[in-house]
Amino acid sequence: SNKLHPMNFIVYGAPGTGKTYSMVEYALAIIDEKSPKLTGVTAEERKENVTRYKQLIKDGRIVFTTFHQNYGYEEFIQGLRPDTDSPTMAFKTVDGVFKKIADKALQDTSGNNYVIIIDEINRANISKGFGESITLSEDDKRWGELNETCVTLQSGDVFAVPNNLYIIGTMNSADKSISLIDAALRRRFSFIEQLPNAMLVEEPLMRKVLQELNLKLVDELESTDLLVGHSYFMNRSKNDLCDVLNNNIIPLLYEYFYDNKKKVASILQDTIKKSDAEIEIVDEKVGRLKVKPKGDTDGAE
Repeated sequence: SNKLHPMNFIVYGAPGTGKTYSMVEYALAIIDEKSPKLTGVTAEERKENVTRYKQLIKDGRIVFTTFHQNYGYEEFIQGLRPDTDSPTMAFKTVDGVFKKIADKALQDTSGNNYVIIIDEINRANISKGFGESITLSEDDKRWGELNETCVTLQSGDVFAVPNNLYIIGTMNSADKSISLIDAALRRRFSFIEQLPNAMLVEEPLMRKVLQELNLKLVDELESTDLLVGHSYFMNRSKNDLCDVLNNNIIPLLYEYFYDNKKKVASILQDTIKKSDAEIEIVDEKVGRLKVKPKGDTDGAE
């Protein structure tokens, strides 16, 4: 009761908002039962946090995995694998990453918290991957709670999800809107939005471009799912602006607007004008739009 963090939550946001980056802070905050420090972390603090995070992974208290299209029940819960030690063709039962950490957390009687991080949680068939654990992960059905529930797997193993195991996911809102997430999953997870934070961009011009770009995208798309994250602009000087736009932002805009060159040009032109950036758009007709410094006669190279 009165837990500081949700037992199951998904951090979602636009590309480049630091969702995966923030998993270190979230995981350590859960382990220590305190609120996460997501901003104002110095380089030295980050280094110490990452070192401790890696040690907790070695200790088995944190597990990090990434969902993908071929990720399924066998990798997550339990499956059959060839027994290479057998003289004949044989198979053996192998536990997946979720069952392993669930069993370890269940056996820990000292009250320690455990964390499994699922990066890109919406890239796999979530219902297929989670299987029975969708039900077992509900707060009141965790082992140790009033309505604790367990299931018997096909192997005969009894499986339960304990109340000291936290499940964290990350989700790119540009890849799939949260409205498309399975209703059964959405009911069991809390959703924490991670917005672009222009204040993390120190260079004034880069910060202004990011702010104006996102304001234009919100106005044009009437949605916050398709924005641009601050990580593209962090630790870059104003001399890097053309490189960032040409190599990262313009390709992203073409995806957002389904290769509509006129829309992309409109977004860029408005952003350049409002941010007072000394750059201009180059349309080579046979390729995608690019930008270059004003007065640069060498083109956008």
